Amino acid sequence: MEKTDLTPEESFDVINKAIANFKINYRESSKVFLLWGWILTLASITNFIILKFLPGTELWAHNGYIILGSWVVFLLTGFIIMYFMVRKMNRDKKVHSHIDKFIDYLWWVTAPSFIIATFICIRLGIAPPPLMLLVAGIATTTTALVIKFRPLIIGGMSFFLFSIASTFVTNEYLALVVSAAIICGYLIPGYLLKAAKE
Repeated sequence: MEKTDLTPEESFDVINKAIANFKINYRESSKVFLLWGWILTLASITNFIILKFLPGTELWAHNGYIILGSWVVFLLTGFIIMYFMVRKMNRDKKVHSHIDKFIDYLWWVTAPSFIIATFICIRLGIAPPPLMLLVAGIATTTTALVIKFRPLIIGGMSFFLFSIASTFVTNEYLALVVSAAIICGYLIPGYLLKAAKE
């Protein structure tokens, strides 16, 4: 096989084609952003309802277990749905690139980061949303910058703003801040990414 040297322009074209192929793949996987957008929004709203409408501060420990349990149910449901969704997408995917692998690895590292950050927050007795939104912002913004999709970049950056905003909100209303962050960071960009199919 003959080795060919590429000009800088040809190298740039190869890179742009790889990014274009990745964008096509990622547009197809907008379903993942939409899945987690809806799962996390529903979990946050459920969290708010539990805090707002279950009576009494003496039940706080009880409410805490109910909130934790509802998050576990929502997250397990999301992981089960995602498992089958990603399996089908990988079977149907025609092009696999290094960019695909990078994004996959990024989110596989991010998932345990959420768990570790939650554990740290519980041990320190602080509310998890500021750290959760920060971690989501890092992974989402990185993904968006790699695929060069502006609405997702803005959505990822919004997580940073909501992370800061969540430090000024009482515990009762934190879930609404998280819901707004998820809508801005995952749902709106997810629908725009889905609509961007060509």
